[in-house]
Amino acid sequence: MQNVTPMNKLFFRLWQHMSLRRRRQFFLLLLLMMVASLAEIISIGSVIPFLGALTSPENFFANPLAQPFISFLKIESANQLIAPLTIVFCLSAILSGGVRLILLMFTTRLSFATGSDLGIEIYQRTLYQPYKVHVSRNSSEIINGISNKANAIIYSVILPAITLVSASVMLLAILITLIYIDPIISFFTIFIFGSIYIALSRYTRNNKIKNSHVIAKQSTQII
Repeated sequence: MQNVTPMNKLFFRLWQHMSLRRRRQFFLLLLLMMVASLAEIISIGSVIPFLGALTSPENFFANPLAQPFISFLKIESANQLIAPLTIVFCLSAILSGGVRLILLMFTTRLSFATGSDLGIEIYQRTLYQPYKVHVSRNSSEIINGISNKANAIIYSVILPAITLVSASVMLLAILITLIYIDPIISFFTIFIFGSIYIALSRYTRNNKIKNSHVIAKQSTQII
């Protein structure tokens, strides 16, 4: 909990420094995340009928849930199901991949735009400091703060934070869908992979914190 609280404070301070335009763009990005989650659900949902048609087309043809789809396409035999279901599966996969690509593009653009705004603000605040402040401070610290650390905010804070939100929204939507399809296997899978993720994150957390302090200190000394 000691590591979580400072991180939450960091995100909150970052949100306070974001302009109104960037905040609006972030909420629009949230809507795009929901659309991407819906496309991912459609892509996952199309796998089941596609595999069912490949393995046992007769059973899928007799399934009551498939009758509206069969009637709409005027399919008369089970062998005629493979081609349209293959097309639906491919289209859903392309749709999901396209939406995720658009989401990645907007996520990257918003991250770097926010980092650019912060870099400009850092430069302005540094530039308008009193003369005695400039004389008393090491120029390496100023240059490092304007250049290296401003870029580090993009790669270490903004981009991972937005990516985390995006991944969480999509993960939640996928988990709800999988639990609806098969709760037992879904909970078992969540437990296995969740345990592995928690173990890996705990194993690497201390090294990441230690390395981040080293990078922050040495980057100033390099300049």
